[in-house]
Amino acid sequence: MTLYVYKTGPPGAPVLVLENAASYAADRAVTEDGTVYGPFAADCELSSKPDCSETLRADWRRANPSQEARMEELESLVAELLFGGSPTGSGSPTASALGGGEEA
Repeated sequence: MTLYVYKTGPPGAPVLVLENAASYAADRAVTEDGTVYGPFAADCELSSKPDCSETLRADWRRANPSQEARMEELESLVAELLFGGSPTGSGSPTASALGGGEEA
């Protein structure tokens, strides 16, 4: 596949074209011959379309959250289950369904 690296912000031309890309992740891309491109700058995005209309890095990060993001989600869920709401004490649909949440 061909990947286009472009700077986020106003639409523009790709700053780098990666021919024969075999795989990509949020921070790098690897070509079929094993060449690794990355880590990418925070203001760069990947697209498989020459008009740079895709956000492959952002999509990858959404589909593959970091361990830190997963831990934060787990901590929030545990707080809801144990304390009947969010860590600040406000009720939630999950807490209400479990009989917790705000009292009447």
